Amino acid sequence: MKTNNTIMVASAKSNKSGNKVWVVYTYRRKKQYCKNALTALRYAFILKAKTGRQISSNAFERLMFEIQTSKAL
Repeated sequence: MKTNNTIMVASAKSNKSGNKVWVVYTYRRKKQYCKNALTALRYAFILKAKTGRQISSNAFERLMFEIQTSKAL
């Protein structure tokens, strides 16, 4: 799968608060920062509908895992 046609997700540390945030991005597009994994997944699906790009399978599985562990707590 080419990285040019996929939606990717990464976790990062916020500069202001030091909390964990999620970064949703594609090739040559502005990065979007989300507070939790659920909003990152929602934004990825919105971006998928808007651009027609596929969500990376690794990113999807990672977000689903994070959502399930946050619900278990």
